[in-house]
Amino acid sequence: MGSAAMYQLARRGVRVLGVEQFAAFHNRGSSHGRSRVFRTTYDDPVYVELSIEALELWRSLEQYSSDSLLHLAGLLVFASRKNERFERTLATLKQMGLPHDVMSGPEAARRFDVFSFDEQITTFFASQNGVIFADRALQAMHQVAQQYGATVWDRTTVRSIEPSGAGVKIATQRRTVTADQVVITAGPWLRTLLAELDLPLQVTRERKVYFDVDDRSRYRLDRLPVFVEYDTSIYSLPMHSDVGLKVAADHAGETVDPNNVNREVEAEYIEHITNWVRKWLPAAAPRAIESAVCLYTNTPDLDFIVDRHPLNPQVVVAGGFSGHGFKFSILVGDIVADLVIHGTTRRSIDRFGISRF
Repeated sequence: MGSAAMYQLARRGVRVLGVEQFAAFHNRGSSHGRSRVFRTTYDDPVYVELSIEALELWRSLEQYSSDSLLHLAGLLVFASRKNERFERTLATLKQMGLPHDVMSGPEAARRFDVFSFDEQITTFFASQNGVIFADRALQAMHQVAQQYGATVWDRTTVRSIEPSGAGVKIATQRRTVTADQVVITAGPWLRTLLAELDLPLQVTRERKVYFDVDDRSRYRLDRLPVFVEYDTSIYSLPMHSDVGLKVAADHAGETVDPNNVNREVEAEYIEHITNWVRKWLPAAAPRAIESAVCLYTNTPDLDFIVDRHPLNPQVVVAGGFSGHGFKFSILVGDIVADLVIHGTTRRSIDRFGISRF
């Protein structure tokens, strides 16, 4: 989110400094790794509308950076019959006019021949979804922001943020700087940096596993969509480049202190995920080759925080993205830029206000 805000502000001609406590493109937070899901498929019209606009902005960044950042491979959702989330999502797709195909389990297994679904499974496929190449997206935002004059200080800890006249004073381990406004996108460290607000944020440790498979060509991004089981919230991204089949359970992690996180994925979890792959993709013969940990910063309602600081209007806060923020980052950066430059935005963000807490 900080990279996106820096990119959007610099692109609009604002003199901007980005400050990062770790090395650039570090693996300590929520944004590292090769890929993230992009989806317009939500059971909530607000997020559908935002994702449609985000798609346009990702395509714009591709133009600026001359790199391919987003591949719409589609999304296959499957669940047991009468799954409530499945039914809500279908209703929202119809309401928003997004293309989708509803199929029985066997029909989906014929269309995508790696799956084993019976008549107890119902599915839909929605084409306006896919994969964001996360590491490349971050690099593109940094590259373009710096082309427009942005400065980045990495390995630099922010010690305090205080009002100073009409602006803000930011004390860092390098030196103290003053600015007209500051944007705080501290991810799992947001609650610490904004202790005075006592934000009800919960940081969770989430795990993902990468698999090698037999006959890799059947599981690659050009043949296989992103897929998710709504009964378990386990999802998978197809293989691309040198990357294995990525599989993870969404919102399945325990609460942690972001400064003290076990980065090793437990063998029991790897076996659990392996068994899931074996169940639905029996010919894959999955072999775990890599695993990783990332952090979710969750609000109680899983809605974002994008707002001005209620006690210091020179501070804009963006956080609490609750494990589904990366796809929106390019748009959140643009909304933040609106708030910094104009004090308001044309997008409806009342739902993301701090006052709801």
